[in-house]
Amino acid sequence: PAFDTEKMKEFVSTMSKKYDTYGQPKQLATQYGVTVTVPGGNYGWRIDKDGEVAQLTEDLKGGKDVSRDFVYQYTAASHDGNDYGNSYVEINRTAQHVYLVVNGSVVMDTPCVTGNPNNGHVTPCGAFRITYCERNAILKGANYRTPVSYWMPFNGGIGFHDADWQPYFGGDRFMEGGSHGCINMPPEKAAELYQIIEYNVPIVCFY
Repeated sequence: PAFDTEKMKEFVSTMSKKYDTYGQPKQLATQYGVTVTVPGGNYGWRIDKDGEVAQLTEDLKGGKDVSRDFVYQYTAASHDGNDYGNSYVEINRTAQHVYLVVNGSVVMDTPCVTGNPNNGHVTPCGAFRITYCERNAILKGANYRTPVSYWMPFNGGIGFHDADWQPYFGGDRFMEGGSHGCINMPPEKAAELYQIIEYNVPIVCFY
């Protein structure tokens, strides 16, 4: 039998508009008792349009009723409520504080130092995902090579790492001694986060 691929593409496109959350703003009930809108990032559900059309074609050829989820290019933690679920890392750029929330409860928190806005290195807000975790990495930039013990990137070259060179964390330290965009953490807290964080965990950053 012949299948109308254009019709299938239209259907998948409609489903994508309805169900995709990738890159879209998200609501976050913060640890500070206020709900904020976190701008889009690289976290969320996104249907793989070509993959879904191909799977639909296979399903139709099979001639049987099929019950399945969509074919996704990117997946998230939950289809209910917020797509990032109830386990995530919350970064409050204004308060210069990081919270690790697991199953709705804070299991670790620490003051931090984010990007220095005076040098054009402000840490971008948004919802992201941990891309990988690495021990004993060397962070490289145009004019620096910095060894760190714990490296957990989530937005390109921006991530969490230990920063034993910081005289203190939190407060207004980021205005003077802020990073190139990374989240500087006390070494023992970076170690703690590294031990319990999981690959793909959502990161929500706001100010």
